[in-house]
Amino acid sequence: METSLLNNELMITVPDGFHVMDDEELGRLNSFGEKPGWSIADPDRHITISIAWKKNAMASFLLNPREIAKKMEMSLQKIMAPYGYELQMFVQENLGGVEAPGFRYAYSVQETGMIGESLSMKKGKTFYYVHCYLRRELLEESIPVLQEIFESCRWTK
Repeated sequence: METSLLNNELMITVPDGFHVMDDEELGRLNSFGEKPGWSIADPDRHITISIAWKKNAMASFLLNPREIAKKMEMSLQKIMAPYGYELQMFVQENLGGVEAPGFRYAYSVQETGMIGESLSMKKGKTFYYVHCYLRRELLEESIPVLQEIFESCRWTK
């Protein structure tokens, strides 16, 4: 296992089987129109986790993470409509003691059933966005892996 430090304040343990994605791999991802700041993938378990952050974002002054999550869900609903987007549930995760509300949804890509989970959280004046992607058929095995990663989070500040 290795550890990654994101934005000089969020430590995350990367479980065995995952690799930190390089710039070429990151360039193929799209996180609400932006390249994510950091991503890991386990190709054998078909799990990808991307994290992006914005310092002093206007939304961080006007909205709380729950409101941001609801706005993200409404935006994603429109963007993902061609892929059979279906809201599964709203979720509440905890990353290193910081509450991260979000939502879980289903969609399909090239006839493959997928599950996504998107979270938002605020730490100081920085908003973090977490996007997780996994195969629908592997959901039961994948959720404990996500929980392990979320529980590994530690803040340095």
